[in-house]
Amino acid sequence: MTDCHILHASYNDVHVLRFIGEIRYTVTPSVERYLDGIFAGDKPAGFVIDLTQTDSIDSTNLGLLVGIARRMQAPGSPRVTIVSNRADINSILTSMALDEVFDIVEASDHEPGETREVPQEINGREVLERTLIDSHRALMDLNERNREMFKDVVSSLEKKEGGG
Repeated sequence: MTDCHILHASYNDVHVLRFIGEIRYTVTPSVERYLDGIFAGDKPAGFVIDLTQTDSIDSTNLGLLVGIARRMQAPGSPRVTIVSNRADINSILTSMALDEVFDIVEASDHEPGETREVPQEINGREVLERTLIDSHRALMDLNERNREMFKDVVSSLEKKEGGG
């Protein structure tokens, strides 16, 4: 397991995910399964991603965040908010074009409600490879720059996954 914690809370059907520590690809499948439970019913009224205690976040988890934004998209729905007061993290978010699909703010007044930790499971190689592919495809879909940046990574991962 990585040295990270992912906390979840909700208040008035606005969900908050707080990423703490070094957020690496090995936790992504566990967070995806947890999100599947959140999105299994009615779509949440809002979603906030809190990165104020994030030391680092890899591209796989940036793709996961894009997936949350896509799940929340609908006419009249508010954009997902990312709260980040760290210049290094904000620079990464902007360089990967996340500002195109998120509202990025330095502080939030959302009351998180009761917080619980998202359970982290150990996942097999196949699950991790599929997660890497899906997350990087989500980043590629944001813009042409990302498509160029990640096309070889995705192609290589797909060949590896297919046994080639």
